[in-house]
Amino acid sequence: MSFKTRIVLLALLPLLLLTAVIAWIGIVKARDLSEAQSRLFEASLIAAKKGELERYLRLAQSAIAPVLDEPGRDPAAAQAEVKRILNHLSYGEDGYFFVYDSQGVNLVHPIQKELVGRNLHDLRDSKGHYVIRDLLDLARHGGGFIRYRWNKPSAHTEREKLGFVRMLPKWGWMLGSGLYGDDIATEVEQVRAQVKANVEHTFALILAILGGITLVVVVLVLATNLHEGRLANRRLQELAHNFVRRQVEERRRFSRDLHDGINQLMVAAKFRIELAQSQAEKGNPAYRSSLDGALETLRGAIKEVRRISHDLRPGLLDDMGLELALKDMFEQFRERSGVQVELACELRQPALASDVEITLYRVAQEALTNIERHAHARHVVLQVRQSGNRVQLDLRDDGRGFDPARPAATPGIGLKNMRERVELLGGEFSLRSVPGQGTRIHASLPLTPTL
Repeated sequence: MSFKTRIVLLALLPLLLLTAVIAWIGIVKARDLSEAQSRLFEASLIAAKKGELERYLRLAQSAIAPVLDEPGRDPAAAQAEVKRILNHLSYGEDGYFFVYDSQGVNLVHPIQKELVGRNLHDLRDSKGHYVIRDLLDLARHGGGFIRYRWNKPSAHTEREKLGFVRMLPKWGWMLGSGLYGDDIATEVEQVRAQVKANVEHTFALILAILGGITLVVVVLVLATNLHEGRLANRRLQELAHNFVRRQVEERRRFSRDLHDGINQLMVAAKFRIELAQSQAEKGNPAYRSSLDGALETLRGAIKEVRRISHDLRPGLLDDMGLELALKDMFEQFRERSGVQVELACELRQPALASDVEITLYRVAQEALTNIERHAHARHVVLQVRQSGNRVQLDLRDDGRGFDPARPAATPGIGLKNMRERVELLGGEFSLRSVPGQGTRIHASLPLTPTL
């Protein structure tokens, strides 16, 4: 074996091994990220659907409130008017409202009219659950959400359904509505497929780049010396760092995509505005209440968009930088919890690397979450300063603390997440806590992160 061949093998084999390790780690991390994003979207979507159901039910209650509250009206006529109104209210493809009396007799069902007048108290779904009985029990105890199976009009088959019910105390009626679970599952699967396709595309590009660099390294080693091989290894490290940056950019794109899921809130606001318009045309002063409800729904939509976007990538980091983003987070924490806070930032350069900023922000955010949930602190101090070529974060509270040596005392997986975030960028993380004497978290990150 010639000397040149040995040089090529010495340079090429470690490079190929490093490429395989980076690809394997990247695939594992990308899958975890994909699943985490899908779970986050699913949880956010379910929460949004629950809020949507509550708003729809409030809309229905607002529509029938003038009839319920009208003094001196004949009860039979009032009940007939309420049934008429609810029979004409619908939303989406399969959205409708149903009403049952306290004995389980169906009074309103715009889709399955054959059920009206029947006693369904002992009706069971395909899993053996007493559907109407369970709905009535829930409504009598203040109302809420419940899952059951029911015939889906557009599919003509029984599907999983998320229902929300409340009582109309005046007549002992149960008013409710629901959303079908397969619609939620379809949206989640669409997002999961899109994330998977983006990850696969990114890895195909990375593998193509790695393959090209491997060939370049071989040519350079044949033409020059071992020094060029070391240079190629440094390039591979840069590629790995670019991969992490790609993941951060993918989260930003995913945050923007989530905005489309807010359409149903807009529909609810539209219904309220149309109701207010109808009431105003009839001279009904209740249109002001309907407009207030529409405004509140719009505020909720804006708040939901901001919350989802903020969970993935705080906009203040991009717009105003780390210091103002931390000040905003600490001010919201103070207003929400009543805990006194102190924040001191000493950064000589105005803008840090994007992955360093988001890591410091998430560490502080997770720490404040743990303090609010577990520490019962009265005072929190955060210091962020630049020391040489590193950024230091130091956060202290005067809460009840815990014993880090006892796994059961650790508040969830938040500390593990913080440590992994810091160490992923080549940083150092430490925690010190004493029961009754508070907790201190310290993180140190290089200005130029390395994997």
